[in-house]
Amino acid sequence: MDALSVTLISAVTSGAISLTLAWVSGRQQRRDSERVQRETRTMAYLNPLRWHTAEVHHRLSLYATSVDRDGCYPPAQVLADPREMEGKGADWFAGKGVVLGSSVWMTACLFAQMTRTRHDLPFLRLAGNDDTRLPGLLQKVHAAFAACEIYYATQSSIGTDALLEPEGRLRSYREFCDLLAEPDRRVWADPVTWFLIAVAHGERRPALQRVLDALSELSAFLDDSLAGGASLRARHGAEIHRPRGGSPVTGTGTGAGAGGDLGAAAGAGSGSDAGVGRGRVPSLSPHPIPAPGPDPSPDPVLRPIPAPGPNSGPDPVPRPTPDPGPRPGPEPGAGPGLDAGQGPDPGP
Repeated sequence: MDALSVTLISAVTSGAISLTLAWVSGRQQRRDSERVQRETRTMAYLNPLRWHTAEVHHRLSLYATSVDRDGCYPPAQVLADPREMEGKGADWFAGKGVVLGSSVWMTACLFAQMTRTRHDLPFLRLAGNDDTRLPGLLQKVHAAFAACEIYYATQSSIGTDALLEPEGRLRSYREFCDLLAEPDRRVWADPVTWFLIAVAHGERRPALQRVLDALSELSAFLDDSLAGGASLRARHGAEIHRPRGGSPVTGTGTGAGAGGDLGAAAGAGSGSDAGVGRGRVPSLSPHPIPAPGPDPSPDPVLRPIPAPGPNSGPDPVPRPTPDPGPRPGPEPGAGPGLDAGQGPDPGP
């Protein structure tokens, strides 16, 4: 084989290897880009859904806790009919009606996130069998609200009203209150308002519990899918264990934390000390100081040593020999070579 053939074969081989490496590298880059896009899309849907699930569960839990304790939930007992919202000003929605109005708004935001997730679920990439579990859990939440006479088709419409087009973002509470003040827009949210009014008066408790159970199951699934912490526990602990307007030592406060439009009316306790939820901190038990007394364990060196008896054997522990102190010097008048205390030799 001549030198020209060798050169041609080397060039062809080098070109083939370069093309193969470029194709493999490009394919890997496309796969990485698609994976990042899928993960970003998934996080963009599941994280907001997780957050609103925890918010609605927390709010409805305050209704349930107050009803179980007092038979009603006074902060939401501000209306007898949703039509009374017509003509209400911003001062009412930001003051007396903030608990009921914000509860309707939070529920509408949850419906919006659930509707968006269901519509775009085919484009979400979930691990394992999560792509089948998530639709089932969403349907379970829809069914629980439907048992409260907030039907599935109405839930979707309420969620759509919570979205602000064309931005596609959720309406703020103030923007949503503007809709509630309009009769033709408010009527779609009336089923939610009716349900919350009934719960605030101590009715529909089993239906409320069904909603709470469905939301809790959905929240646990989202926590596992996103490798996050327990969102419900974190959400409840953020307000229940932090008193407002009081000393963390004395616990004198109203019992509402950040976003505390619910105030002390919620009073939801947790753990063995139910008073913690009402803004009180368990008092610390005093630690008494013992009275001074004899030392129970004296120094063994200074411990008195009993005298040996007639039948006692050798002392197993060597005892320190007491120091006799300095020896006295010669008495006055004593001559040299005489012991102290002796007189002169009288002689023969």
